[in-house]
Amino acid sequence: MQSSESFRTLETDVIVIGGGSAGVYAALKVHAEGLRVLQIVKGFVGRSGASIFAGNLQLQKTRDPAEEEKFIGIRARYGSSYLNDQDYIRRACRFTEQVFFPEMEQRGLYIRRDEQGEFITSSDRTGYVWAPNQGFSGTMIMELLRKDVLARRIPLMQETMVTALLVNEGQVVGVVALDIVRGEILVIRAKAVIIATGPGNYLATRSTATREQCGNGFAMAYRAGAQMQDLEMQWFHASDIAAPKAWMRLHLYPNPMPATDKTLRLYGSDRQMFFEQAMYPLVKQPYYLQLRRLYQQVRKGNARWHGGFYGGYTHVEPEVMENYSYQTQFFRHLGFDINTELIEVGTTWHLTFGGIRTDTHTFATSIEGLYAPGGVGSHGVGSITYVAYDGTLAAEHACERARRTALQPLPEGEVRRESGRLLGHLRVKSEAGPLPAQVKKRIRAIMTEKMGYAKSESRMTSALDDLAHVRETMLPRMGLASATRNWNYDWVEAMDAEDMLDLCELTIRCCLERKESRGYFFREDYPYIDNRNWLKHTVATRVGDDIRFEFTPAVQKYAPPNETDDFLTADY
Repeated sequence: MQSSESFRTLETDVIVIGGGSAGVYAALKVHAEGLRVLQIVKGFVGRSGASIFAGNLQLQKTRDPAEEEKFIGIRARYGSSYLNDQDYIRRACRFTEQVFFPEMEQRGLYIRRDEQGEFITSSDRTGYVWAPNQGFSGTMIMELLRKDVLARRIPLMQETMVTALLVNEGQVVGVVALDIVRGEILVIRAKAVIIATGPGNYLATRSTATREQCGNGFAMAYRAGAQMQDLEMQWFHASDIAAPKAWMRLHLYPNPMPATDKTLRLYGSDRQMFFEQAMYPLVKQPYYLQLRRLYQQVRKGNARWHGGFYGGYTHVEPEVMENYSYQTQFFRHLGFDINTELIEVGTTWHLTFGGIRTDTHTFATSIEGLYAPGGVGSHGVGSITYVAYDGTLAAEHACERARRTALQPLPEGEVRRESGRLLGHLRVKSEAGPLPAQVKKRIRAIMTEKMGYAKSESRMTSALDDLAHVRETMLPRMGLASATRNWNYDWVEAMDAEDMLDLCELTIRCCLERKESRGYFFREDYPYIDNRNWLKHTVATRVGDDIRFEFTPAVQKYAPPNETDDFLTADY
């Protein structure tokens, strides 16, 4: 195999890609099993990605079977509009109560309890707990997990971007990665790969995703031939701060405030309230219900998608906000008094509900040896506790495979092609050429303008045309400000731009296939929930330069839905 000048080859048993809850739990599990593990993180373990933004922790007590089944029905109905695996919900709830919380408290996590020693929850019985304040739980959890990874000396590559999965005869045999700090291309052989890059993707101008999240995990799995599922299901936030843009990730939680039954209220430009969660008291995550109401306000001219409407906690006791809301301090920095003022808010892209198609018992994908736990998988976005469960299971099965499998030969042609692709981007732009950041900005503008919450065939096909124009005219002229190999984030963003184009085009194609509206997905030209024809998963697989679509039934074990309903007036 060529040339130590182009790349360096490493070996391990299991590679874990990602540094959030799923990735860390997977790496810790593999290490505990005594196998060699290498964790690779594009940013910093525990300090980038979606897990740090987990503001609420779900707790569903599973000792009462009737209550447990009721919760599963609520979760299936309002959490995914019946597209998630209901048995998986049961298993994840039990892991959360019986494993996750006891382990985290042993690590030193402070979860709010009352004088009787019971977890403090919101009084509407939605089952949230906090560590210790709403908006801060994920940060505290990930800091403890980060310290655990470091204390156990788990081999770790931070600021290293995996750019391709290497597949040989239908099984994953390793990855290609770029060490961002040293500018070195790495080829890493492994017996199993766990991809845990998360569900958050910075694909629109307003997004809750961080700098690192550009759909890389989705894109590399798709290019490697993995089946992708339900990518059309995009979760939006309806109540993130409108301005300044740098604060767009500051979320006004619509969920009940700790120890109360009071929730955020949304107001139109006329200052009349049009949404609060009390309208849907059983709902744990009311985001798409907010968006339905907001859509009606936008049509009336009483709001805009990215501003012109307001969120407020003015009806909540000031001491509750001060004692339980981590966000309060940030509003204070912006000059807002959230006890007396309404705050202008807007929509942001939040998470992709679908992902790489997986078996929810093993988190195995359609590529042998590749596992996809957490939000990058297809089972529907869960909480930070659920994805910890996913990472644990994925690691168990990856370890089983690693024990019975030898390291396989690398596909030399694929290695050379990927190395050539990366080095091909290491060129200084011409005077008229765009920087990668400008290409990414254009992609995000297209997705914001034509792929927001309210979709239609005409806007989606127009978006495909616009993205094709970017691929044909901007990508070939794209270049870097410098051809240095060390710390060259232009180089990283060049790979991001390609991944974003692949994922955005695939997402739009999936959206065009689903001819109904459901949960997080709304088409103005198909404004009905059609359970008779579309209670199914959209499965997409790359075949050459095209996409093959299949449609598989969504199994409804405990909570069957109604057949058909008007999307904007249905109660789910």
